[in-house]
Amino acid sequence: MDYVKCDDICNTNLYVNNRYSAEKEIEMLHKAIQKCGRPIVLSLSPGPALIDKAWHYEKYANMWRITDDFWDSWPLLLDMFERCEIWQKHVGEGCYPDCDMLPLGWLGKGFGKERITEFTREEQITMMTLWCIFRSPLMLGAELTKMDEWTLSLLTNRKVLALLGGNHQAQQIARDEKHAVWFSKDRESGACYAALFNFREAEASVSTDFEELGLSTGPGKAWENERDTGKEIGITDSNTDGNSEILMEELWTGEKASSKNGKITAQIGAHGAKLYRLRL
Repeated sequence: MDYVKCDDICNTNLYVNNRYSAEKEIEMLHKAIQKCGRPIVLSLSPGPALIDKAWHYEKYANMWRITDDFWDSWPLLLDMFERCEIWQKHVGEGCYPDCDMLPLGWLGKGFGKERITEFTREEQITMMTLWCIFRSPLMLGAELTKMDEWTLSLLTNRKVLALLGGNHQAQQIARDEKHAVWFSKDRESGACYAALFNFREAEASVSTDFEELGLSTGPGKAWENERDTGKEIGITDSNTDGNSEILMEELWTGEKASSKNGKITAQIGAHGAKLYRLRL
């Protein structure tokens, strides 16, 4: 066995009248895994996990749900930005705050009428972008035999999935009722990522700047394609007079874009997101 998920155990406040429930049971499971002689991932569910017990989850488990059951509802997805903000500094090797399963594709078997996800395509991109830049474990709650090409493309975008790598550390840069911005950097390669989210009910412009992201521009050269790896690297041009142009790639569309005057600005559909990769 490689993975154990224990339900109704993560939110230890549910059992205040029984000091041996939940928290002590988590410790019991941890000790049992230690004795079994092989590494096993321990996942705690459902939640929401308690931030003041972060030390306990990190010591005795590998994954813990930071939300109640998550379904294909925009209010639930919007709420996840606050939850990820709270837990962003607790993501590390062997320790993964869990945003819950991805309600993509064909859903509902066993829980009512079967249906295609009620998330719009823009909302699906927002969810995948947040889950990946936050480095949540990715699990799919869907009927695989009815997988469509669109859903498959979301789940197999290698450039987006690269954000889950252990060298990445993400942080939320800005959030209000209209938008959010997240930033991630690969500490090994130096590649940087900026995710822009539009919370509004209509298409809108979302912006951030390199000062806000903690970046500075410098000399470099334009996009290159590495034939051996297929990896694309975006770096600055040689102009350092304050008007340097940063070349970027939007990872969902493959569209090349540029940032002038130290700003990243994108037109984003309602409830949608853009995810840019750049290298300084």
